[in-house]
Amino acid sequence: MSEPTPQPATPAPPAEAEDMLSYTLDGRPVTARKGELIIAAAERAGTFIPRFCYHPRMRPVGMCRMCLVEVSGPRGATLQPACFVEVQADMEVTTASDKVKKAQDGVLEFLLINHPLDCPVCDKGGECPLQDQTLAYGPGETRFVEEKRHFEKPIPLSELVLLDRERCIQCSRCTRFADEVAGEAQIDFLGRGEQLEVNRFFERPFSSYFSGNTVQICPVGALTATPYRFTARPWDLDQVESTCVTCSFGCRVAVQSSSNRITRLLGIDSDPVNQGWLCDKGRFAYESTNGPDRITEPLVRKNGELVPVSWHEALAAAARGLRVAAGAGASAGADAKSQLTGDGVGVIGGARLTNEGAYMWARLAKGVLGTDSVDAQLGDGLPAEVVLGLPPATIDQAASAKTVILLTGDVREELPVLFLRLRAAAVDGTTSLVELTSQGTALTPYAAASLRL
Repeated sequence: MSEPTPQPATPAPPAEAEDMLSYTLDGRPVTARKGELIIAAAERAGTFIPRFCYHPRMRPVGMCRMCLVEVSGPRGATLQPACFVEVQADMEVTTASDKVKKAQDGVLEFLLINHPLDCPVCDKGGECPLQDQTLAYGPGETRFVEEKRHFEKPIPLSELVLLDRERCIQCSRCTRFADEVAGEAQIDFLGRGEQLEVNRFFERPFSSYFSGNTVQICPVGALTATPYRFTARPWDLDQVESTCVTCSFGCRVAVQSSSNRITRLLGIDSDPVNQGWLCDKGRFAYESTNGPDRITEPLVRKNGELVPVSWHEALAAAARGLRVAAGAGASAGADAKSQLTGDGVGVIGGARLTNEGAYMWARLAKGVLGTDSVDAQLGDGLPAEVVLGLPPATIDQAASAKTVILLTGDVREELPVLFLRLRAAAVDGTTSLVELTSQGTALTPYAAASLRL
């Protein structure tokens, strides 16, 4: 599973003039924000620097060395990792010199020593950064003639994630995500030297709610998703952008399908919302749409059994039932609406409706059925009058507030990606969390205060 079709870079927020630096990139003057890494500043300026371990949503580690560039210094130009060095005023950066090309060539040759040549059967084939960068920056041939290392393949890290260890290039994206972003360091590097591998801990499964993200950010085919494995090729997939409706958070997703069948969902880096991450429920729940027991046509009960009927007949049957429940009688005519009392009807909505759909649902309940028994929760939330009395806030405002008060529920269970954002804000020290809860939650270890009620 890979990152979706690249989206246009998120425009940088306007910066004050004093926060901008001037430097030279491949002989042309450009600007960067103070504290910005060379790799990010160069990309904003239109120059792509190859990388494997770097990910904009995680702290840099400078492990793979694929992003080496020449940077001017007191002793002249030296090779430095672009993902680890911040831009300085009047710095000179060269990304395409002979020295840089030789370094990139060497890094790729080293990575390919033990990497298997199984691209035709690898799920990453066709959308693999290792393939692309080997073609663009690699040596073109190998000097390695010895036997490559071999492992049993694949091994399950969980029911959803499979690991092909011989493909791993030790970029640490997956382990860093599990530790830094999800806060669940359930996978890590084991072994040394040629036997170094990513794996889970003995008798402890990779049970993270966010395990599918490690598959998406893996730059090679080392981590694959069980539902997607061997099901399609990227060039056969149709893609549309959509919104996840598994909870009310509304993560931005890319829905990919083949032969009129959904094959996978990928997170899109929407900065104000999910920032590229998805929970496993949102990522893999699409399988219900392909399920054999999914209801795909209207059913009406006749003689004690549900039988398929036309939409016209089904809607007529629903209308008759609602007339009876609302107090108009089954035989009411065209003026039935004026006779509805709504006494026998209650309507409960949910988080999967759009704002427009929720508005029409409320209009149907109050204006047509004539009932005031309308709610959108099952007694597990705050009273509506309390919620309506609070000032609204965006997700970004909540994740950047000085203090966040959590009044109900376990956020990781109900709004998993919001949990990631609030956890990150608490770990960074920019937000203080205060919990009012009946029992401990996933955010309790990060809360400044957790009050039991």
